[in-house]
Amino acid sequence: MRMILMLLALLIVGLLVYRQLGGLSDRPSAAPDGATESQAPRVPQRPQDLPAFEQEMQQFMEDSAQERRQQLDALER
Repeated sequence: MRMILMLLALLIVGLLVYRQLGGLSDRPSAAPDGATESQAPRVPQRPQDLPAFEQEMQQFMEDSAQERRQQLDALER
């Protein structure tokens, strides 16, 4: 009887360790609304690239806002 309880406890501990290490993922890998991930600008590695990154990021934000606006308009119709 002790051996069965010991094996059961070991099984539970092993399962908990497996889940803690990322064996069973509870989070979905897709975006929550089903949309595909958009490509955000890459962060520059050199300080000289910062102004171009700022412009790219601003354009990305405007494009994303436009897409959300279009999605909301489509839902309202």
